[in-house]
Amino acid sequence: MGGGDPIVSPESAVHREFARLYAVARRIARPSVDRWSGVLRAAYTPPGEQQRWGAFDPASGDISLSAELVLPYLTGPGSRVAGPAQGQALATVLHEATHAGMETDAPDEPNAVRTAESLALIEAFAEYRAVQQFETFAAAAGYPEAYLTTPQYPGWYTAMDDLVRQVSGPVKDRAAFLNEAIQGPGALHFDQLADSVVKNRLTHDVPTTENDQRAARAALIPAMTHRLWPSLRSRPAESGLMVANEIRQHLDAEVDKIRHHYRSTSRTPYPADPPNPAAIQLRPADARTTQPEQAPSPSGVAMRFLDAQAPASRATSFRPTLAQGARGAGSPTTPKAQRPTERRWD
Repeated sequence: MGGGDPIVSPESAVHREFARLYAVARRIARPSVDRWSGVLRAAYTPPGEQQRWGAFDPASGDISLSAELVLPYLTGPGSRVAGPAQGQALATVLHEATHAGMETDAPDEPNAVRTAESLALIEAFAEYRAVQQFETFAAAAGYPEAYLTTPQYPGWYTAMDDLVRQVSGPVKDRAAFLNEAIQGPGALHFDQLADSVVKNRLTHDVPTTENDQRAARAALIPAMTHRLWPSLRSRPAESGLMVANEIRQHLDAEVDKIRHHYRSTSRTPYPADPPNPAAIQLRPADARTTQPEQAPSPSGVAMRFLDAQAPASRATSFRPTLAQGARGAGSPTTPKAQRPTERRWD
């Protein structure tokens, strides 16, 4: 999907309907940016290849939607085409609108995670939002009869849903996290989840100073960057639950360490290495944590967004397997249509 797909005429009924749906998706969340170029493309799958639902191309800002699976179901309010097929088509619109409504990278943020695991979490969050806000979106868009029977990516969705449940609480609930994460940037999704943990489980332990808060979040992030996040693209819900349960154990252990640090009358921020240490160089000295600088990890800091993403002056591209579109081991033998991921760090 991308620049080779034919452009849908802006005068056509389907383009007008997509533009209307896109506007509805934005009204629900009011994201901070709008990266859609206004160009809609019809994606046709070559014979023998896996069908895909849709894609947002950050380089051009164009959105491509499947000519077979999505565009025929954008029929407008009051249409009689309903059921799960139309539900998946509408969820695809919401999924791609999520990508177009936020920046992906945050190179100047110390707690930005710029790895394949972060790319997977960005997709998992887009799917999570598509499911969580589906009924609201469908009703607001005039498709009250449309419904979803299952997430397109059950592994990603289940892991994300369980993780959000773990970190949510009375100070920062699910809705607050959802609204925050919709604004992006995607590279800060792990930091936003960590912020929920700090606010809900460590609010009486971690001081409110910027250095303490950021250090606590930085310490919690590695507990959530499970190496299997990318593989959940093609895994069932049970795999997502397994990953979420392993994350829970690591989170609980790290919360206990942070709590012990501050309850032992320590007056220094919790010792933690930020996932994006290069950003520390860009900050004033008084805004840095007291932690010593360490050499960047070759497997971490060097990674950037996947290869369809618009390059920026600070970025170096790489090509993890997540971007290739192939389903992983354990996936069904029957090909299943998918929404592809973005392919480069900004």
